[in-house]
Amino acid sequence: MNDNEKNNISDDENKYIYRYKKDDLKNEESSKGDDNTDKHIENESSEHKKVKEKKKKKVATLIGSAIAFGAIAGGTMFGINYAGSSAVNNSKTTNVNNVSDTLSSDNSKASYASNQTSSVESIVKANMSAMTILDGTTTQSSGFGYGTQKQAVTGSGIIIGKNDKELLILTNAHVVNNLDTLTAKFVNNKSVKASVKGSDATHDVAIVAVPLSEIDNDTMNAISIATLSSNSENTNVGEQVVAIGNSAGLGQNVTVGYISAKDRSIDVEGTTFSNLFVTDAAISSGNSGGALLNMKGEVIGINFAGNTSSNVENMGYTIPIYTVQDLIDSLMTKETRTEVDASESSYLGIAGVDITSTVSQNYGYPQGILIRQVANNSPAQKAGLTQYDILSSFDGQSVSSMSGFQNILKYYKAGETVTITYYHLENNEYVEKTAEVTLAHADNS
Repeated sequence: MNDNEKNNISDDENKYIYRYKKDDLKNEESSKGDDNTDKHIENESSEHKKVKEKKKKKVATLIGSAIAFGAIAGGTMFGINYAGSSAVNNSKTTNVNNVSDTLSSDNSKASYASNQTSSVESIVKANMSAMTILDGTTTQSSGFGYGTQKQAVTGSGIIIGKNDKELLILTNAHVVNNLDTLTAKFVNNKSVKASVKGSDATHDVAIVAVPLSEIDNDTMNAISIATLSSNSENTNVGEQVVAIGNSAGLGQNVTVGYISAKDRSIDVEGTTFSNLFVTDAAISSGNSGGALLNMKGEVIGINFAGNTSSNVENMGYTIPIYTVQDLIDSLMTKETRTEVDASESSYLGIAGVDITSTVSQNYGYPQGILIRQVANNSPAQKAGLTQYDILSSFDGQSVSSMSGFQNILKYYKAGETVTITYYHLENNEYVEKTAEVTLAHADNS
């Protein structure tokens, strides 16, 4: 969300934003203002004014409200350390400490047990080494063909495990999706290049992988693996909690509060999230992907959004671990892709413009890429894509911009078959469809 959009929010609105941070780096091309963009799409889409997105949800308590996320923008399984278990594979030559071990060795405690609680200081001391800062850059469209600009993005992450080759970090999908570059900064301020192992924009969860071979010994000795709660569904309203995250993009910060409510639903940039925890622990910009901890030192939720209304104070939203635990397990098993050689690069065969969250909300379009042209005999044409379809997902990854999609394609070889999700106009409504597409070699584009 840009500053102009924030300034247009009236005091009596509930406005929710993702708690990540995005800052403009430089203008890639000259761009026109939002007013011109809106006029362009209005003229472009006059015949589709009544288009509706299939299965679009509204929350009764938030009718007339909008929500936004909390990162800063200018996001075979081994190693999940569930409470009461030790899933980390310690047979590797490079070991990582567990937060539960740190708590158990705290001099203020005789032993560590699942029913014991710790002081805020002990919890922070044990968990800070499991927290990361995720920094990246992204290329954003200025709106419907009016140029692009580079933006720096920063958010938070939680180290939750490792496998034979990688350290695994839990964060929000909106922090890391559609990035051109991504690094993870650890507690000792060492930064290492990272990759998105898997993400799910619908639930706003992602797993980031860092090659163990790229992490030096000093960093391995400094970091630890957080403990994910195995029973976060039993969290009660009134329980004290601790939030840790990269507040305002200035570094890790600690806030303390209570669980204010459970099972709440909010709408953020057109997506409805349900079964959320609400906390009065401050969730600031940059906290997206950070941890909400109970007084046992366990991660019970992933911080991701806040309310920006001037009439609402100290209302942060957290995704409970129990609602996404199976998804986390699944994402940790996905293949971590690396950029393919130019000789194997692929293409889909579309030209399009970005349907941003603002355009989506203002005009009722699904968010994604509005296809303006489909190349003859291309993979897109063979898969059934046509002009004015909206591409929304590629191989399970949400697609929100042409630049982001082009970045995704860098990791797919010609000849691979993937599933795409798109919206097609039927009787003045956009209907969601899926198709299998086999990518062609970029030299044939």
